[in-house]
Amino acid sequence: MGFLCWCIIGLLTGLASRVILHGRPGGLVPTLVLAIVGALIGGYISAFLNDATLAELSPEGLLAALAGALVMLQVVRKLRI
Repeated sequence: MGFLCWCIIGLLTGLASRVILHGRPGGLVPTLVLAIVGALIGGYISAFLNDATLAELSPEGLLAALAGALVMLQVVRKLRI
């Protein structure tokens, strides 16, 4: 269940970033994919550091997934410019 929630968090973060960063180069699909990948990386790191399983859904994991998605989008945005 946690994996699916991390993907949903990434999807929502990607949509929000498209609204906020409307001048960003690239399309909608690459932005959503990058946000989902970032959310999964953040969620995996949180699960690893908290000694939890990937099936658990914790507030720390959701915040890490959100942070991972935002960081991934910002890194790619900075590398493209």
